[in-house]
Amino acid sequence: MNTQEVADKFIQFWREGRNDDAIKAFYSNEIIHQTPGFLYARKMEQTSAAEISELLVVGEYFCLRLKMDIILKDIGRSTLNESWVFEVKEGKTVYERFFNYNTTAVLAC
Repeated sequence: MNTQEVADKFIQFWREGRNDDAIKAFYSNEIIHQTPGFLYARKMEQTSAAEISELLVVGEYFCLRLKMDIILKDIGRSTLNESWVFEVKEGKTVYERFFNYNTTAVLAC
């Protein structure tokens, strides 16, 4: 699969709520996690809304923006607002980086 195909399928899984399937199908065993995203550090209790942007694919990279209204254990309600960047080689994601924007609960980590 090329980068566009991986990105399209990855985002399709996320939009269907199949996040774990996306990770299992497209993450390399040796993936590099630079700047782990907010969701790695917290336990979600509930997600009430999610907005995923259109993809931008450039060469071996793709990116998207994710906004979620979530309820977090021990914190309460928060709005997650992140941009995600991924690098794809040989049909697998080998690198990911997350950029947080106005996610107030992140600052309390």
